[in-house]
Amino acid sequence: MIKYYVKKNCIPIIFEIFFIISCFLVPKEYIIYTNCLFYVCLFIYFILKRDLNLKDWFFSFKSGKKYWEQVGLTLLGFMLAFGITIELENIFPNIDTGFIGLRRNSWLSLIIFFISTIILPAVTEETFFRKNMILLHSKQAVAITMTISMFLYAIEHALSWWGILLTMIWAIPLSIAYIKTKNIYVVMTAHFIGSLLGNGFDVIFTAIQLI
Repeated sequence: MIKYYVKKNCIPIIFEIFFIISCFLVPKEYIIYTNCLFYVCLFIYFILKRDLNLKDWFFSFKSGKKYWEQVGLTLLGFMLAFGITIELENIFPNIDTGFIGLRRNSWLSLIIFFISTIILPAVTEETFFRKNMILLHSKQAVAITMTISMFLYAIEHALSWWGILLTMIWAIPLSIAYIKTKNIYVVMTAHFIGSLLGNGFDVIFTAIQLI
């Protein structure tokens, strides 16, 4: 089981390691491109390995009332987690979050920002950090692999202990939703809507500034 688990996740983890290293080597204005490259590599890998099926995800939208209720609760938890972390940042404003910034000062970088914060994260992050990393075989397996997945999810977003802790809070409702529903498409849909709401305004405001 451990051997299979490591084999299943080693390539995506290697992609993530390279991305994190790039954050220290690449000028800050170019991190938006390495970030997008990370997501594209994950997307292609999961499609080739058949870990991700976009057609099944789209078909899940027709699953009915229970599905959308689960999506709504997951989205609510996701937004609540963001609210909690914003409040914690306000309480401790002098602690560096180390969040990986994505600078968008041109139409190209704005398009890349749209792809890497709205289009790809929901499908790639949920396939990687939830579907492939969280084992549902036992309570002990769930607890251990959920913690691992939350940490890896966090270090892909932040490079300081405080930022990692805050980002792990974001992952809690997504992880719980997957564990409870055992339906990764519920989590993908909630994540996509959350990203669209959260980053969509950034895209609009940046576009207005560029016009």
